Amino acid sequence: MRICVICGYKKRKMKEKKTYFDVYELGTIALFALGSALLNTYLPIKAFTQWLGVPGPAAGMALLGGFIFVFWVALAHAIIKKKYAGIVTSLLIASFCLLIAPWYGVVSPIWFGVYAIVALLSMGIFVELTASESASKSKFRGVTGGGLGNVACLWITWIAIGVHAGAWAPPKYVPILILAAFVSGCVGSLMAYWVTKTFTNQKNKL
Repeated sequence: MRICVICGYKKRKMKEKKTYFDVYELGTIALFALGSALLNTYLPIKAFTQWLGVPGPAAGMALLGGFIFVFWVALAHAIIKKKYAGIVTSLLIASFCLLIAPWYGVVSPIWFGVYAIVALLSMGIFVELTASESASKSKFRGVTGGGLGNVACLWITWIAIGVHAGAWAPPKYVPILILAAFVSGCVGSLMAYWVTKTFTNQKNKL
C-alpha cells in the first residue's frame, strides 16, 4: 500500500513536470500581452496619425505596430526561449484587446473580433518561425520576420475593415503604409533583440 502511494505521488510529480510553460513563463507572457493590449487601446494613436496627415484605416498599426505588437511578441519569444511563446503571446494580445474594446470599434458582425485573432496570430507565426531560424543562422531573418508579421497583420485588418465597414485604405497610400508597416515591424524586432541582449548581459554580471 505504501508503494502504491509513493508511485501515485511520483506520477503526479511527473504530470506536473510535463507542463510546457511554467508559472513564471506564463506570467511573463500574460504581462507582455497585457502591456501590448493597453498600449493599443489607450495610446492616442488615431490622433497621432491624423496629426501626421496619414489616412486610415489602421494607419496606427502601419506606423506603430512594431512597438505596440511586434516588440512584445518578439520579446516573449526571445526571453522565454521556447517554441510557441511568441504565438501564445500574440493570441493573448488579441484576447486582451477584445476584452477591452471591439477590434477597431466594429461591432457588426458580432464575430468581427475573429479577425483580430487571425491578424495577430499571423504576426506571431511570422515572428516565431523567423526568430527560431535566426537563432542558428542569421539575425536578419528574425528582424525581417517582425516586418513581415506586421504587414500580414495590417493586410488582414485592412481587408476585414474594408469588407465589413466599407472603409478602405486610399490606393495611393497603400504602398507607403505597407513599407511603413514593414519598417516598423523590423524596428520592433530589433528593439526586442536589444532589450533581451541587455537583460542577459546584466544578469550575467550579477
